[in-house]
Amino acid sequence: MSRISKMQIPDSDIETLPDSSAVPANESEKTSNVLLLDAVVILSKANGINVVQLGARLAVVGELLVSVLAHLPVSMRADIVKSFRDRIEELMSLSDDWSLPESYHSALLSEVNRYLNAHASLLP
Repeated sequence: MSRISKMQIPDSDIETLPDSSAVPANESEKTSNVLLLDAVVILSKANGINVVQLGARLAVVGELLVSVLAHLPVSMRADIVKSFRDRIEELMSLSDDWSLPESYHSALLSEVNRYLNAHASLLP
């Protein structure tokens, strides 16, 4: 039977084999699969936390922008919307240079519409 040692990694313990040559091939493969699965679980958890945090930041920024817009004169709001639309056009033209997934474009347009709708709701 092989001896397994533990290596400390933040928020988890992942088992590693000190010398794979002393381990039968099928046991080594099973251990490798377990380690790979553990690494995927750790990565997925970290990415999930990051996505939730990014979503919270986006929500706060969105509410801040709506609050700021509400206190600006109507003429300034119109200029801001024009500038915003121009900048979004530029952003979209830049994204044409890279192969980005449809989900990126969909999320971008969804957020743009959210801000434009927030602006429209503030009109007298």
